[in-house]
Amino acid sequence: MGRFQRAVVVGLIALFLAAVPGIAAPGSVLAGRTTSTSGQFVIYAKDARRRSFLAKRAEENQAIWSEKIGADGNWSHPIIIQDLIGEARPRGNPNAVTRVYEGDGGSLKIQTSIYDASVLRSGALDREIFLALGLESIYRTTPLKAGKSFRSPPVWMVEGLAEEERIRDTATPPGVFATLLRSEQPPKLEDFLRAKPELMEATSLMLYRTQAVALLKALASLPEGKRGMAAFVSSLAAEDNDLKALLAAFPSLENDASQLGKVWTLAIARDSAAKGVEPMGVAESGRALKGLLDISAPVDPKKPELGLATGAAAIPLLARTEGGAYLMRQKSAELFTLEFRAHPLLRPVIAEYREIATELAKKPRRNVEKRLTENIKIYDLLMQRSGQVDDYINWFEATQLDTLSGEFYSITNPPEAERRTDPITQYLDAIEERGW
Repeated sequence: MGRFQRAVVVGLIALFLAAVPGIAAPGSVLAGRTTSTSGQFVIYAKDARRRSFLAKRAEENQAIWSEKIGADGNWSHPIIIQDLIGEARPRGNPNAVTRVYEGDGGSLKIQTSIYDASVLRSGALDREIFLALGLESIYRTTPLKAGKSFRSPPVWMVEGLAEEERIRDTATPPGVFATLLRSEQPPKLEDFLRAKPELMEATSLMLYRTQAVALLKALASLPEGKRGMAAFVSSLAAEDNDLKALLAAFPSLENDASQLGKVWTLAIARDSAAKGVEPMGVAESGRALKGLLDISAPVDPKKPELGLATGAAAIPLLARTEGGAYLMRQKSAELFTLEFRAHPLLRPVIAEYREIATELAKKPRRNVEKRLTENIKIYDLLMQRSGQVDDYINWFEATQLDTLSGEFYSITNPPEAERRTDPITQYLDAIEERGW
């Protein structure tokens, strides 16, 4: 074949490639692709600035995932992020969707497709990336079986991580915590784990996300910490029950869901305290507790002449009156609100009162007199010791002045007295001179 014929063939092939849709030169595909710094994310987008933004955001979320969940950087499956903004969206698809695909040889492909620009300006992008990271962690060592639906990380984990990222610059509205803490009883963990945030209206969704953040913090505060979180995520490939898997991953909970519920509820309360509510001092906490216990009830309703019991001693008597169960629930909620704001020295005392009120709300005739007596004694001892500490600190500060005021100069520096000449003084001076 001559040079002229070869040139004609090459030209025809080029025209064919340009005319047939879906076939392009390799260079045009590579021009729209960016690999993130860690190599875990491969971003496809026509706009170079958008590719750079997606790569940076993906790496930031990967760092957060490693910090909070405890997963190392030894990823097995790459995550593909496709920018499909402006292109035709498949019917029924949301603004962004993340899925797992099985490739050749049992390999996995995790892909996040973005169809709407609003995703880039909201927490939706973070949620999709955290979802993709969770899928990679779940199936890092466990192969996905063909024909079986894949297991995603819990919604509360994804929502909680994304919400934490969102509130770094914008604090959660105080009204959210007020709504959570105003209820007569703490939120139930089982109900929270079963909730479906995708069906919630705006206010409920905000409450859900705040609770999700608190659950992440509660789990991080346990002895297992990130190690437990990593074990929990990796177990999801085989375990369908989130609560059962959680308890198994955190042995310190002793397989007791109520223990996790308490830690979670306190985390919600402490989060509210962190939003501008300063903790109380010992004296202020004592006054607040005294105010909550400023109650009275007849010693014996049938014998008015016996008078009234007041303070903590009136709690069980009040529980046995008409409507006492409701009053105990209210009192428990008030004590709970005080507990997380009070000084750490008095928190155990307040917690004991709260538990007593909670138990009396369920069983008004429960015998709690001995516990109340012991708690009152502990409170009195703590307040007495706190007063002694305050007295010592006040004395110490008063005696550690950096500069002299001069008020006591005449006492600390008295004028030199005239030398005595009586026989006894002369005898003592003579002994001192001899070195005796």
